[in-house]
Amino acid sequence: MIDKLTSVGNCPYIPLALLLLALSTIFLFGGERDRFYRPGTNGVATANHMTVALNLSPEHNFVGYYYRALNDAGETVYFPYNRFPPGGYALIKLATLPFGDNLSASLYVGRLLMLAFFSAAALFAYLAISRFVDNRWVALTATLLAFASYYGLFYNDMVAIDGMPDLFGVMLTFHGMAIFAQEGRFRQLLVKACIAMLLGWHVYALILTFIVLGLGSELIKLSTRPGASIRSYMALLRSRYVLLGSVSLLVGAGILAFNFTNEYFAMNGETPLTELRSVQSALRRTGLGLGDTYDRGILEWQPFLKEQIYRVVVASLPYAVTESEYGKALIKFEQTPWILLGAVIGVSALMIDLRHVRHKTLLGALALFGFCWMLLARQQVAFHDFEAMYYIGIPLALFALILLFIRKRLGNRLIMGFAAAALAIFGISSYQMSVVGNGAEEAAFQEAIFNEFQTIRDKIPPDKIVHIFIPSNYEADTVFAGSTRSSIFYLSGRIIVHGERPRLCSLADFAITTERDEGAALLTPYNRLRFLYGRSSDPAQLAHFERICQWKNG
Repeated sequence: MIDKLTSVGNCPYIPLALLLLALSTIFLFGGERDRFYRPGTNGVATANHMTVALNLSPEHNFVGYYYRALNDAGETVYFPYNRFPPGGYALIKLATLPFGDNLSASLYVGRLLMLAFFSAAALFAYLAISRFVDNRWVALTATLLAFASYYGLFYNDMVAIDGMPDLFGVMLTFHGMAIFAQEGRFRQLLVKACIAMLLGWHVYALILTFIVLGLGSELIKLSTRPGASIRSYMALLRSRYVLLGSVSLLVGAGILAFNFTNEYFAMNGETPLTELRSVQSALRRTGLGLGDTYDRGILEWQPFLKEQIYRVVVASLPYAVTESEYGKALIKFEQTPWILLGAVIGVSALMIDLRHVRHKTLLGALALFGFCWMLLARQQVAFHDFEAMYYIGIPLALFALILLFIRKRLGNRLIMGFAAAALAIFGISSYQMSVVGNGAEEAAFQEAIFNEFQTIRDKIPPDKIVHIFIPSNYEADTVFAGSTRSSIFYLSGRIIVHGERPRLCSLADFAITTERDEGAALLTPYNRLRFLYGRSSDPAQLAHFERICQWKNG
């Protein structure tokens, strides 16, 4: 029996097969992925990024815009959302192209694509950790436990460029770093890093941390070397670390130039570069801009760091044992400093065992890159809890160290037992997360709204002008499907007249309301919640249409 177990433990493909089996549960236990069934940021961000992807086209210079509307002068203006690299949007657009205007199918495919990115991120994390610890069972267990956190499982189907595509890019680059550290293959690292840069910005935090720690390690070695000359120190400027940083800056500058140039021309070249919405957003997210409406108190260091400590703890444990807004609380916010203190003591004790770990510098970069991003983009991190998924390097490194420590002393068979337990924990956590949604009543309401807006959308040709009451300041719009963002998703590719500008109603081709008016040209007679009216040449129906445009729908 022991011999059989040993032979199984030595098979290199079984841990990989078990990882893929565990990851399949996120597809198996998926909820209504063609609906906005997740509360909070998940649904809002999904509607937002899906809209940008659907609007992406050469006709509009490939600018990532959120929606088009009529301004006070009756001119069509863009509301760009062009702050992210175009790679993720292009992939979403390609995946949804075969489904045309079918919103349900497009959203479903978009969510499946995010799950694929999540799975690929876990796969590359496993492959990289395997190289560090030289044990696939340790890598499997560490990966499953790290990716089973609340933040990973709740947001793994959120359609957002700074979500799963970005996480995949980080892990892809980390895998490239592991190969570079072991085999010296620098070109493949550059290729993987460039792919990651086309998918999101978080990879820059990993690259920066890797460069700082790598150069720091080289400097320490030089300082301890007898007779080290100035030339030896200057040689560091020609190192691969500096080259990686230089290439990263050039690629990032090229992506920003592409985005900002497209946006500049989409705005007819009339908006100064520094006043472009994407430029202003980038400045604000990095703390360099002013004028946002967020609670500034959250950005003070004490509450900000306290919240990050809590997020680190939740991100470091499987969903089944953590507190969340939507799950059973087993870890309280107030307990996190003590939990973190225990973790620090435990890691400190494990540091003496680092001699068994290869490439300590890269392992340090994995654990610290989340903190690096936190410092670089504090305004983004403070107001978006999904950013905590980028603390995933901490549990990956922590679990790998703990398991390696146990394996060295108690043998490989015990680690295989831990792997089996991690497989069960991931599956249970995935199942538990599958039932997290808006509640039965809200889910039924959203499904009805989704279906009715699909009917409405089918009757409105692209580029037509639609009157709808959507607040232009992005406030919550409870009248239309829970949020302004989802309303605009339903009308992607159309031009919007805000209900707060009724004098522009004469330009609208269609109007959407929450009230039924039999006197107007009702185009959706079978709808019960949202009604579409078309401009009519009949004087009586036209009068009703004009009156509809004065309503604020509730």
